[in-house]
Amino acid sequence: SREKATSGKRVLQSRPKTSQRDPKAAVQEVVSKRRIPQSRLGEKPGFEEFLDKLSADDRKLVLSVQDALDENNFSAVARTARHALESTNPVVREAAVEALGWFGAEALPDLTPLMADVDDNVAETATAQWELALGEIDDSATRAAIAEATMRVIKNKETLQSIVCEITKQDDDFTILESLVSLIEDSNAVCAEVAREEYETVTGEEWTDIDTANAWLEQNYDPPQEEP
Repeated sequence: SREKATSGKRVLQSRPKTSQRDPKAAVQEVVSKRRIPQSRLGEKPGFEEFLDKLSADDRKLVLSVQDALDENNFSAVARTARHALESTNPVVREAAVEALGWFGAEALPDLTPLMADVDDNVAETATAQWELALGEIDDSATRAAIAEATMRVIKNKETLQSIVCEITKQDDDFTILESLVSLIEDSNAVCAEVAREEYETVTGEEWTDIDTANAWLEQNYDPPQEEP
């Protein structure tokens, strides 16, 4: 009965906005080893020709990002990259994304909004760097928390479908459904659609509402066994 589900058992509830997990907070729990750049942007073939095609302001932005990268200083790279990302030139924004990617998990919060860039190349580069950075994190719960927060700002369905698997890789069905239900209720319609499709894959049932999700858990949920 539904009463049994509320007696001593975890029950899914709509999550208030203030309790939604933040990717920056999750990343701060991870002590990641910074990667030292093995080559300068300026060592790429055709770099001088690339600079010649830029406006004076864009050229200054790219070179400032490279100078900060040479110092292996994430704070400086992030600061200069944010300025570069304001450029209307997508190749300048892509150069900033590549610089951020050198810093792995530490750069995840900065890479996240770039996955939704209006330019496909910038968005694809940011997504690739984000996936590599996420791979540096061993804890599946932390990866899932970051994935959930990231999905809220992405509107590309293919990208969302590749991210949601980080949530469903967890061992606890309750935790999986808790995240998926929260995403289904998100104002990002594409995110909600992907989460709903994933919910239906996990449960084998059509999504209707949170009460039905709790009824599924009542009949099917087996809490993970703690290791002795």
